[in-house]
Amino acid sequence: MTKLMPMTTKTRTTKNAQDIVQVKTPRSGHYVKIDRTAGKIMSHKKSDGPYKNVPVARKRA
Repeated sequence: MTKLMPMTTKTRTTKNAQDIVQVKTPRSGHYVKIDRTAGKIMSHKKSDGPYKNVPVARKRA
C-alpha cells in the first residue's frame, strides 16, 4: 500500500499590502514603489500614472 501525500495548495509569498507603497517623485513626476520594511526602492515607473493596486503613501501630520 502506498502512502498518500496530503494535498497542498499553492501559496504565493507576497508582501503585506501595507509593506509596499508608492510615492510620486517631485523632480520627475513619476511614481516609485518602496518596500517599507527593508527601506529600499523596488522599482520606478517610466510611464505616466500610478501603479495599480498599490497604496499611495501620504504625508504624516
